Amino acid sequence: MATKLRHSLDFSCPPAQFTAAVTSEQYWHDLVANVAADVSELESFTATDDEIRVVLQQRIPEKNLPSVVTKIRKGDLEIARTVVWSVSGGEVSDGTFSAVVTGAPAKVNGTQTLVSTATGAQVIFDGSVEVSIPFIGGKIEKQIAKEVQALIDAERDYTLTWIGQQ
Repeated sequence: MATKLRHSLDFSCPPAQFTAAVTSEQYWHDLVANVAADVSELESFTATDDEIRVVLQQRIPEKNLPSVVTKIRKGDLEIARTVVWSVSGGEVSDGTFSAVVTGAPAKVNGTQTLVSTATGAQVIFDGSVEVSIPFIGGKIEKQIAKEVQALIDAERDYTLTWIGQQ
């Protein structure tokens, strides 16, 4: 059974500034260089009139993994992460996110929605984490959900810095 992943991020900027960031290839290069730079790289960035698609390769060093994971799988975890934003009228509105752990029965999937707020913008994530390992999958799912939330919080903080520098 999958673990729910629900999280929201508040941005003290209007949706148009958030859009300008996530639709910029330079933003994604800067993001991976400044957030978990030793474990992330931008594999591809594709922009069309309708969509922004970003593929990141990320790694969690074995030393940072909980013992429940290292007991069943040795080595670093390699994660292919994809972020997709739909573009309409020059602004992003909604999209999807996914992550797949190479060589392990673990995946993260969900939707992301950008909304305007009285103080700026908010991105709402609604998804799930699924680890198909009997008996211990749920425990690993909760840890992955916690790590995903910490990562997107760090990315939000950097995004606000990046927007402020533009």
